[in-house]
Amino acid sequence: MQVTLEMKITMVLYDVQDFGGLEEYAVTLAASLRRLGHDVSVLSTTWTSCENQYMKMLIRSGIRVLQPPRWLSLPASDWQTKEAILSRLMVMALPVVVVLACGKFMLGGRPWRQSIGSAHNWVQGQLMSGVIGPDRRAWLAKILLYWWRWRWRPDVLHLHGYTTNLLFLIDWGFKHAVPVVYEEHQTPDAQFDWWSHFEGTINKASVVVAVSETSAQALRSVCGVTRPILVRTSNIADPMAAGWRLPLWTNSQNETVRVATVARLYVTKGLVYLLDAIPQVLERHPNVTFRVYGDGPLRAELMAHAANLGLDANAIFVGMFTREQLSDLMSETDIFVLPSLLEGQPLAMVEAMAHGRPIVATAVGGVPEVLIDGVNGLLCSPADPNGLASKVNQLLDDPALCARLGRAARASYEQGPFQPDSVAEQLVAIYEQALQEGSMLSAPRKQVPPFRPKVG
Repeated sequence: MQVTLEMKITMVLYDVQDFGGLEEYAVTLAASLRRLGHDVSVLSTTWTSCENQYMKMLIRSGIRVLQPPRWLSLPASDWQTKEAILSRLMVMALPVVVVLACGKFMLGGRPWRQSIGSAHNWVQGQLMSGVIGPDRRAWLAKILLYWWRWRWRPDVLHLHGYTTNLLFLIDWGFKHAVPVVYEEHQTPDAQFDWWSHFEGTINKASVVVAVSETSAQALRSVCGVTRPILVRTSNIADPMAAGWRLPLWTNSQNETVRVATVARLYVTKGLVYLLDAIPQVLERHPNVTFRVYGDGPLRAELMAHAANLGLDANAIFVGMFTREQLSDLMSETDIFVLPSLLEGQPLAMVEAMAHGRPIVATAVGGVPEVLIDGVNGLLCSPADPNGLASKVNQLLDDPALCARLGRAARASYEQGPFQPDSVAEQLVAIYEQALQEGSMLSAPRKQVPPFRPKVG
């Protein structure tokens, strides 16, 4: 008779973006843990539409999803909703504005136009800073966890953090003796203040997980982590297992060559430097097209920059795609580029490896731990469009090198621990350690609930 240990695991996401490597990793991990026989739920601190592709994946996998209701979540965290509420409240507060303006006009001797403007701005500022503006998703998440702890009694919380956004739940878990696995999905960098005051909370976690050795070192040096840090690998299902086949890489003077990246349009992805590199590539190789798959807050700014460089911004920034379309996009990509300024362990890079694409990437975060320059990819410095263009041109000049690096990237994926179930087994061992560590770290209010044996 074989006895296995079944756990109840609640993963927590700050929000579920329409597109992102963190979401892809967490959802894939949740599905793998469920296949291994564990009970998994996912909690989002913000409401997410059921049309979101990751929500669909969770539902298809039979994983419970907890999130605040839309009518509470949007006023608590969505800026456009907050501005709409503020606009309505300012209409209601018009009598207050007029009274204040009259006081300023009569007592302060100010012109009426200046008095009404000053009163309006003061009331608006008070409403925004004290009532509407503060992000209140933390208390919504705590309410959900209080209920879920009573209703479902999870054995462990797995927080998928990015900077300080989920640290408040480490304090919550410590207070209520719930073991917490905290996973930082970025490589902390001292030039950004995103990790300020990190050390005050992070060491209350039962286990701290980093996405690369470089990230682990940064967690110690930048964030003051004194707890032992475990390093996990990325989880990418083998596209060939789903029937995908590696296309041949060919190049000629008359054939269009496609250079692409997959990225959220955000400052850390270094896409402005990719745009700056494109004219240098096109000068030598006019038969090259560039594509950026993804969306994000910098879309308008990046498209304007592309237009200023004389590039076709609409052709470059293709926009969103679904998980099901990814293999088709990779098949249409001849060279994959990763121009990031800051990375943990980029899932997009591992996707390109799984699809056997030759890769040019910046040597940031955990990238050099996976890609070796000239062996299974080409590396360049971040924020260096000249270096990026030079590496892309090097591949375009040498089709044999492209083919060799693509094969080597695929071999690195096959030989690495990137299969979802392997990563899930790695996380199960981490959860077991969290249960052991949690009872020593947490406030002594109750004992950590034991595993439930499952006989099979």
